[in-house]
Amino acid sequence: MADTNHIHNIAIVGASGQVGSTIFKHLLDSPKDFKLTVVTRTDSTATFPSNPSITVKKGSYTDSPFMQDAFKNQDVVIFALHFMAQAAQNGMIDEAAKAGVKWIVPNEYAGDGMNEAMVEGVPVFAPKKQARTHIEELSKTYEGLKWIGVATNPFFEPFLIKQAKVFGIDPESHTATIYPDAGAFNASTMDRIGLAVTRTLSLPITDNSNPRASLQHYANNFLYVSSFCVTQKQVLQAFQKVKGEKGTDWKVSEDKTIKQWMQECQEGLKQGNMRAGWGLTMCYYMGEGMGGNYEEKAEQDRKVLGLQEEDFEEAVKRALTA
Repeated sequence: MADTNHIHNIAIVGASGQVGSTIFKHLLDSPKDFKLTVVTRTDSTATFPSNPSITVKKGSYTDSPFMQDAFKNQDVVIFALHFMAQAAQNGMIDEAAKAGVKWIVPNEYAGDGMNEAMVEGVPVFAPKKQARTHIEELSKTYEGLKWIGVATNPFFEPFLIKQAKVFGIDPESHTATIYPDAGAFNASTMDRIGLAVTRTLSLPITDNSNPRASLQHYANNFLYVSSFCVTQKQVLQAFQKVKGEKGTDWKVSEDKTIKQWMQECQEGLKQGNMRAGWGLTMCYYMGEGMGGNYEEKAEQDRKVLGLQEEDFEEAVKRALTA
């Protein structure tokens, strides 16, 4: 008899991307034996393992019959699209709803989408909110349709380490701007994102004995992923320790505030500078009390998913030597 209280069939759009590849890897490695359908563009050159658990379907994201066929019999559709490609998401969500999909993991992978001030203040979050709202509107027609948001804050390796300059730390020039009104913020390694999503989708859909440890808890709600909760100073100190450097080797300034940086970014956006939008995102992540610290929520999710906080210094060492 089929187990109707667990997810079995999962479609992924964007399985070869930065986020999608780590989710795909952990789903494939999961003992839950998920059946995976990779949905990709006709012109994609991405390759995937030859495995009876994997089906690859190539076509156009705007081809309605193709998308409905790709999403047929799927329990979940995960979107892990590049930022520039997410404009196509709402149309694909429509096709997933028509195909009978009940769970959508939309293209989030950023800050806490439940923090209205952050969502309203950062332009790049607007399409993420629109997707969630779109799913909720569709659920009025397609009963049982739900979304699961994935909050990750900054990706650890590609952003916090490889592009540390956007967080005020420049290892090449040995300079740092430490903002006095910054606080602790959560960050996630790529591997932790994939593992957390996989363990969430492995939960029973309902669990009367422990509703918190069920997929239903995450219905129209967020999964809060975090590898660690750190401050700018901790990031700087980890760089110095791993590289065997002293504090005196660096020029550190504490003359600028997050609020001043925010004003600069807001002015830059008015002038059409899209990099200012990324800067504004970092302001909200790092600013004390602005939403970048969701550790209390993340701790609850780690407990449910059987995850531990990662060793920050070890993670920095791995990232710098990768």
